[in-house]
Amino acid sequence: MESNWANDFYKMQYKFIGNYPEGYHTKAANEILEQAGKPVESMLELGAWDGSLARALSNQVGQITTVELIKEMVEKAKSLNPDNIETVHGSFYDVTIKHKFDVIIYIDGFGVGTDDDQLKLLKNIKHWLKDDGCALIDVYQPEHWKKADGVEMYLNRRDMPHIKRRYSYDFEADIMMDTWWHEKDEKLNSTQYLKCYTPDEIHNLCRRAGLNVTGYFPHGAMDYESMKYHEHASLKECLSYRIKVVK
Repeated sequence: MESNWANDFYKMQYKFIGNYPEGYHTKAANEILEQAGKPVESMLELGAWDGSLARALSNQVGQITTVELIKEMVEKAKSLNPDNIETVHGSFYDVTIKHKFDVIIYIDGFGVGTDDDQLKLLKNIKHWLKDDGCALIDVYQPEHWKKADGVEMYLNRRDMPHIKRRYSYDFEADIMMDTWWHEKDEKLNSTQYLKCYTPDEIHNLCRRAGLNVTGYFPHGAMDYESMKYHEHASLKECLSYRIKVVK
């Protein structure tokens, strides 16, 4: 169930961002394994981009399967992946995966589409999980993004001095919109749309899918008055939080 914006936006986003700083994915991988709380023999990553995070995990996980929508990213991942990573091209709403996994991860991107789309994805995750497995999913916190409505900034003045973004918020539908463009031509822009959920809302949605939330891990928050990012924030103030779910 592809969104009609996702292919263009994520392809453009990857073109602008390129490679993350050295050590970025290693830190993220260690955090994921700590939150999983057990040895991981098999893992499924949804929305894997070029496979950088999976490769950072591959030394500590026996077998990894990744799912990615953007064809170019899939091709790059396949050219770089070690033997214990299998990359699948397709939408995680519709893709067929026969295996079951100790851990499933969806890092930074949950919320594409409607509540029904998210419910379908969560049901897929339940189906793909082993009985004693867990999933780690990043969810955008609406209270943070309400404050970001109308904020415009450069993405990274040092490394990407010409790329700008604007945040908007749909207060009725609780959708965060993130628009990117090159400053030379704002008309050539692309927008990401992600549904935001409070902890109670995502808990209820998971319950409908047959999953139980056993942990919440808040991420940092942006202070839009000082335009400074703070590494630590409360569950109510954070820009996103990670949930740990089990059957």
